[in-house]
Amino acid sequence: MKLSQTNKQLLTDEFTFVINKMELSKTPDQILYYFSGLYGMVLRVLNIEYSDELLLTHFILEKTHKDITGRIHAIKTGPPVMLFPENFAPKLIEYTKELKTGFYNSKQRIDVLNKFVVLAFSITGNGNYLIEKGIINIFSDKKQLKIK
Repeated sequence: MKLSQTNKQLLTDEFTFVINKMELSKTPDQILYYFSGLYGMVLRVLNIEYSDELLLTHFILEKTHKDITGRIHAIKTGPPVMLFPENFAPKLIEYTKELKTGFYNSKQRIDVLNKFVVLAFSITGNGNYLIEKGIINIFSDKKQLKIK
């Protein structure tokens, strides 16, 4: 991906800030609040230096955020059929760090974006079903994260 040095620095700085804040966050809502900064910054850079790669990255990050937010809202509004795996937030942070590291390498970026897609899918009914069957195995245990 070709970007000016200025925009590369903007993205790098945003990744650093977001990851730091996500690691310090105490709740899923806080983690998501900071995570949203990534797709926001990608969109700002996209408006200056458009590329299909940036668009795909923005789309997946924004969709991941929306899916997680939707699941949190569903859990808060009624008795949940399923909850988040306990290590969901650490996985989100881990993948965000991986994306920062591999952002300018197309293969690494696509591999990490795929992880975000699987992570977001894992909190859907069908994704949870496939986790319970052992088909999707991105989590090491089945402890649940409680949303307040």
